[in-house]
Amino acid sequence: MTISVDKIEMIDLVIPDHERELEVLEDIGNAGFILGLGLKFGKPDFALNRYPDAWTKKYEEENYFFGDPMTLWTMNRTGSVRWSACEFEDMRGVMDEARKHGLAYGATFVEVVKGKRSFLSIGRNDRELTDDEMAMLMTRVKSWASLFANYWKTVGLTQGEVDALASLKMGTNQDEAAEALKISRSALRQRITTAQVKLRAPNTVSAVARAAQMGII
Repeated sequence: MTISVDKIEMIDLVIPDHERELEVLEDIGNAGFILGLGLKFGKPDFALNRYPDAWTKKYEEENYFFGDPMTLWTMNRTGSVRWSACEFEDMRGVMDEARKHGLAYGATFVEVVKGKRSFLSIGRNDRELTDDEMAMLMTRVKSWASLFANYWKTVGLTQGEVDALASLKMGTNQDEAAEALKISRSALRQRITTAQVKLRAPNTVSAVARAAQMGII
């Protein structure tokens, strides 16, 4: 599974040395993983899914989100747990189906920072995660959750900048957006430029995509 350019940029902002860190996750999670940062109301501000495509497709088709015991654990607990030790009942047989896709063993890690949950679920096809792996991954998730919360806080877009990006999200051009906001085109450009700097986005399209991904617009 490839990662979009915007996801790479987002990872780079909140996870130092993200390429090496992803290699660590891939090495431990030889059956795949999913990383979510800033989960609130069931949707993360950022998510990276490295589970097998066939499992992801099956999960979405069967709507396993509702009934997945590890989803329930993620939404209601903090800390770490091996899937085999999860106390929530698997009434829909989600974990049995996951094993058919190589996810025979695994663990989930959850940290809450400033009201938002960040999580990592990681799977293996051959063995349980060791205690050292569990401790190391929990430390990483805590660090990433904190970094993400701090990045979110420092963005600090003004309402005018949010409105400017939101107007472009609808597919309008800059002249139409300026007219809708009842400001000059130069004023719109200034707001967009400032927003790009705050979001550390290389261009307008990336700024709009990043703001949307973060739930700002």
